[in-house]
Amino acid sequence: MEQGTRLNDTYVVLERLGQGGGGIVYKARHERLQTYVVIKQVKEKVKGVLEGRAEADILKKLKHTNLPQVYDFLEMEGEIYTVMDYIPGESLDKVIRSHGAFDSRKVYQWAVQLADALSYLHSQKPAVIHSDIKPANVMLTPEGNVSLIDFNISLAFDDGWRTSVGISGGYSPPEQHINLASYRKRINSYKKPDQEQGWKGSETTAAISGISDNDRTRTVLADETVFDGNDDQKGNTASQTKSLIASIAGSGVDERSDIYSLGATLYHLLTGVKPAEDYEEIRPLKTFGLKIGQGFCAIIEKMMDLDPKKRYRNGQELLYALKHVYELDKEFVVYKRTCRMQKALAAALWAAGMVLVGLGWRTMEWERFTGYNRRVEQAGNLIDAFQYEEAKRVLEDAMGLFPKRIEAYEKETLRLYASGNYEEAIAFGRDALNNPSYEIADKQEEQLLGNILYILGNSYFEKEDYADAMGCFKKALEWNQGNSLYFRDYAITLAKTGNIQAAENALDTAVALGLGEDSIYMAQGEIAYAKGEDSLTAACLEASIRYAKSEELSRRATLLCVQAYQRLGTDYLDKEIELLEKSENRFGTAVSIHISQQLADAYARKANIPGADAQEYYKKALDKFTQLYEKGYATRQTMENLAVLYQQTDRITEAKDMLLRITQQYPEDYRAYKRLAFLEADIQQKKENQERDYGNMRELCKKAEELCEKQGMEEDTEMQMLKTMLKDLEEGGWFP
Repeated sequence: MEQGTRLNDTYVVLERLGQGGGGIVYKARHERLQTYVVIKQVKEKVKGVLEGRAEADILKKLKHTNLPQVYDFLEMEGEIYTVMDYIPGESLDKVIRSHGAFDSRKVYQWAVQLADALSYLHSQKPAVIHSDIKPANVMLTPEGNVSLIDFNISLAFDDGWRTSVGISGGYSPPEQHINLASYRKRINSYKKPDQEQGWKGSETTAAISGISDNDRTRTVLADETVFDGNDDQKGNTASQTKSLIASIAGSGVDERSDIYSLGATLYHLLTGVKPAEDYEEIRPLKTFGLKIGQGFCAIIEKMMDLDPKKRYRNGQELLYALKHVYELDKEFVVYKRTCRMQKALAAALWAAGMVLVGLGWRTMEWERFTGYNRRVEQAGNLIDAFQYEEAKRVLEDAMGLFPKRIEAYEKETLRLYASGNYEEAIAFGRDALNNPSYEIADKQEEQLLGNILYILGNSYFEKEDYADAMGCFKKALEWNQGNSLYFRDYAITLAKTGNIQAAENALDTAVALGLGEDSIYMAQGEIAYAKGEDSLTAACLEASIRYAKSEELSRRATLLCVQAYQRLGTDYLDKEIELLEKSENRFGTAVSIHISQQLADAYARKANIPGADAQEYYKKALDKFTQLYEKGYATRQTMENLAVLYQQTDRITEAKDMLLRITQQYPEDYRAYKRLAFLEADIQQKKENQERDYGNMRELCKKAEELCEKQGMEEDTEMQMLKTMLKDLEEGGWFP
């Protein structure tokens, strides 16, 4: 595409950045958001895989600190484009060329960030497989953090298993190759004498390291192997390696494939040497003489095992291993030595028993860890599915397994908030922050503290306690200054409290941090609402709903948009009804009830509009309130609304029965007696003069008046109308 090309009347191409296995990449500007984006024009060979795939919608919902936000997938004039965040900085392949190898501390920091991103991707339903992790697809930001980019290839899904649409030599695992013949053809075409990546011909290196010929063909580390200086640790022979590759090639990629590619990327960062494309020539990490911890070395080599079964199964397992790297150093060595003891002392029952105890403990610990992660992930899915009680049970199990880990506490705060129990969410979150049972080990876990504060802020916000909400959002930002959603809701709360300029400044910061288009419109709508600019509010919130990537944001935008329509008056009543009809049953039980009530009320208001079919809309309102009542949501207001609608549709007996039920359930409430008095007046009005008897109406009116006075309440307009009507009847001689 040429400079200045416009796509979808939204994106303007600025320059070509490069070309990869999946397509051509351009830097562009998002005209509405006034921010830079990256557009990738998908290559011909990828189009057939991308077209019509629902996985595109999954990618658009991804939000993670170390991943770019995917904005759009466009199909225009036979071409397919992906649009995502522009990440400032430089790709790691360029950084390696200029800098060379990095020290293990820095690489470890990046490894944790990238593993966290993979953990997030692999936890999606279905799991998102990147399948092209390499230094060129990792951006180093000016702040020194890393971001995993380029998601086109992860859209390649097949019916039964995932296949890759490209190979990145040195970084792609064996299963990513179509078959063994394709792999052999590829490496033969790239083979060079004494190639730099290989180490097979380096007698000097072999002599120094003391590695045997067989060791030269090892696959970099099997599951149970760690380099601790013992000579009995042998790798796969050349024939074993070939046989293994033959059995794996073309088997299809999954989460473990991403683990291999990330391991190969870390290998390159640590050594400054790209892993050999020929798996038989990959040089073991220990032969480089690096200053690297035993545990970190073991983790990378486990990641790069040619056999997928021996790698970490997904990003969650890898992230845990990295966070417990020092613990792994001790446990792994003890484990290997125990295995050797088992062989040497197999005849000794006591020694064998001790070995079994040790192995059993190791297995139990691993099962406890995986069980905890599985429960936390399951709880998140249950919360998304509105199954809050089941999520509570699962989280209680998780806390029992690891009471000193924070993830379950954050999820429980979220569960209470999502279920509408805002008071409980505040109480639990406050206790979790002030009396922590957990321990914070790293920056990622510190960010979970920010999340708890953020959820607390939203709980206060829902209770319309904007001062406390603002305090929580401000505190959350101390833990994570890079979270655009924190700034978004901080801006909204500032607007709610009348701090318009501060709100606009906070929103500017959120936009600079890459806030999504849907959230920008949402915040702009809130600020416009605070200014009283209702037409602008409605326009912004309509756009937010249209672009919404989460149900939570759509819910908030919908409810505020309804308020804006109501402030705009009857001209917007049809739009209000349309929005409420579309939104019903979308956001969980509590919100659905609220929307149904609003919809019924909107129908009733529509019935009073001149020219509208009053009976049709009264019937719609009646049906809606009846559904709520029959489902058990029998509030006093719902019951009174039903009585009024029964009366409006000439169902007098049902109206009277409903009002009598209210007097039984709420005997001290004057409003039911007031409504019964009006109903009685209506009944008498329909009789012949000589048959009318307003005595019951007078008694009901007196009862309503007594209760109103007893409760110290001021008489409302309807009560005053009723008394005037009674006075007119008395003056007209209707009472003896």
